[in-house]
Amino acid sequence: MSTPSKLNIAILSILASGGVAANSPLLPIEVIAEQASATSQPIEKVLETSGNTESGAALRQFSGVDAQRLGGHGLDILIRGQGQSAVNILIDGGKIEGGCPNRMDPPTSYTELASFDKITIIKGVQSLQYGVGGTGGTVLLERTKPHFEPGKSYQGKVHATTNSNGLTQDIGAQLIAGGEQGYIRLQGTYKDADSYKDGNGKKVSSSYQTTQGHIDLGWTPTNDHHIKLSHEQVSTSDALFQGAGMDAPKSDGRMTRLGYEGNNFSGLINAVDLQLYHSEVEHVMDNYSLRANSGTRSEVPTEVTTQGGKLKLTTLLGATQFDYGLMLQTIEKQATLFNRTNNQSQFLMWPNTSTEQNSLFIEANTALSASQNMIYGLRVDSVTAQAKDANKAPDNTSMAPQPRTPVDRYAAANQNYSGNTKITETNWNGLIRYQQQLNNTLDWFGGLSLTSRTADETERFMARADWTGNPDLKPEKHLQFDLGLNHSSQNLNWSANTYFDRVSDYILSDRAANQAHLTHTGQGYVNIDAQIYGAEFDMDYRLNQAWLLSGHVAYTQGKNTTDNRRLSNIAPLNAQLSAQYDQQSWYAAARANLATKQTQVNSAYGEGETAAWQTLDVYGGYQINKIFMLQAGVDNLMDKAYFNHVNRTDPTTGNVFKVMEPGRNIWARLEAKF
Repeated sequence: MSTPSKLNIAILSILASGGVAANSPLLPIEVIAEQASATSQPIEKVLETSGNTESGAALRQFSGVDAQRLGGHGLDILIRGQGQSAVNILIDGGKIEGGCPNRMDPPTSYTELASFDKITIIKGVQSLQYGVGGTGGTVLLERTKPHFEPGKSYQGKVHATTNSNGLTQDIGAQLIAGGEQGYIRLQGTYKDADSYKDGNGKKVSSSYQTTQGHIDLGWTPTNDHHIKLSHEQVSTSDALFQGAGMDAPKSDGRMTRLGYEGNNFSGLINAVDLQLYHSEVEHVMDNYSLRANSGTRSEVPTEVTTQGGKLKLTTLLGATQFDYGLMLQTIEKQATLFNRTNNQSQFLMWPNTSTEQNSLFIEANTALSASQNMIYGLRVDSVTAQAKDANKAPDNTSMAPQPRTPVDRYAAANQNYSGNTKITETNWNGLIRYQQQLNNTLDWFGGLSLTSRTADETERFMARADWTGNPDLKPEKHLQFDLGLNHSSQNLNWSANTYFDRVSDYILSDRAANQAHLTHTGQGYVNIDAQIYGAEFDMDYRLNQAWLLSGHVAYTQGKNTTDNRRLSNIAPLNAQLSAQYDQQSWYAAARANLATKQTQVNSAYGEGETAAWQTLDVYGGYQINKIFMLQAGVDNLMDKAYFNHVNRTDPTTGNVFKVMEPGRNIWARLEAKF
């Protein structure tokens, strides 16, 4: 395919330039302290506070982050009110795309948090280097280069977790062996979850089984060079979804990555960062194999391939560090709805679609003084999207109206449809960001960005009678401004920020009854103008060596300014407050989680108001000895019955699924490190 060949040409051109030769050190550009709109934590810190280790559920711990729930697996995260391709998920430098048009299996469902070392949540746009989309934010899941103790050529850990409500088995192990010249990392997990009960004692269809494993092969000939080849496989079976019309008997994902990091080169190029990836997903959903069904037996097998790469070069000129290069990405998707009673295809839901997005970027970080930084850059994205089978018809000939090709469905659903099934775009993106250290404890930042998000394969090419894409959608254009203040001292850390995002051509998922542009009876997509704005506050306060108080609060509003109504799935004001008591070998903590009533809803889309809720979690840990650590807790101690506001609207029926959250859950985790 074209993507690898383009990347190979670029790599060979750089290496042939003769600008890469080791000698002089890479000069540091001062970076202001971490801000409220970017949070980085070790994975162990994220996992020690809850028995639910499902990736999307765990990410809810971060301010400004929420997740839509269909069942127990595959919670689909949103950052600052935006989700799907508005949130970039980078898995150790690579990407994977889910196989379900209704997002039973978002990218995070093919990750196992315990297999990573660090997670970073970036809210909004702080850099142009993380690829296309990502207008809401970016999630970085990273496995760092291991360091070995003197005289010890291996390290490892084993864990076992059990829950009383839902995840009954979570077993995993990791072994790393090597030395100064290289290493091998082997890791695997197995999870078995029953359907949990909500706070009313009612069972919520949510069970699943997941097996995951990965291998890293690293070569570190010197401290300045790191080459890593990795392969990862994840298989989830028999996943039940209370909030969908189907379940998923199969979701298999595979990802292969190759990365190279080189530093301290002399000449024009001072550093090189190369990441290549290839991932595949096979997903099957149906309405009969895992649930009772007396009607039509429907099944949707899907196949998705995501591949691409990034080449970033670094050049230092005086007080400015320039990062520049190219990013390539191709996503291919195919999904067909079958009637398994007669084995006839009903709809070509993703009619062999392909979206290729290739980008050139340059970004600079200039140290204006010892206390001031300016970050600024440009990125241009070339987009080609097409539905290769848009003129093919499914097998079925009995449905009324008469069967149509996807092109016919686009024409029937969208007024003035152009007839295009291949779309090209050129999208420009820009960023300027100022950071200043005011004194030893206080700094502030202000940022302005103009970024684009092109329509994804579902928004553009979905082809069902009751759920149809719009190939003529324009790309979203986000003009974002954010402003923040951060304080950091020995006992008190806090950060506050506010943001405003004016979106031109926002891609709205809506019912035909609400839009003159949509002429069929189901759901479609139109461009409107919108505003998304809000604020976040995070704090840690250490009263003394034993007591730590922490908390965060997040507020988001979203408005459709074209139709003068609210955007759907915007979380209400929500917060977390915790108190932790630490001793040398043990700790204990309590955390309150709360959300206010959500009254700002899109009632025209069938979205109702959501009641306020509060829950309490307690947890703790005991270091038994140098090897063993025991952690335990109770999630939702008071057995509160509640649901999150950002649950899903069914695209084919318009039904709003408010899937209840788990009730009381007692959990324990034993970990051994060696």
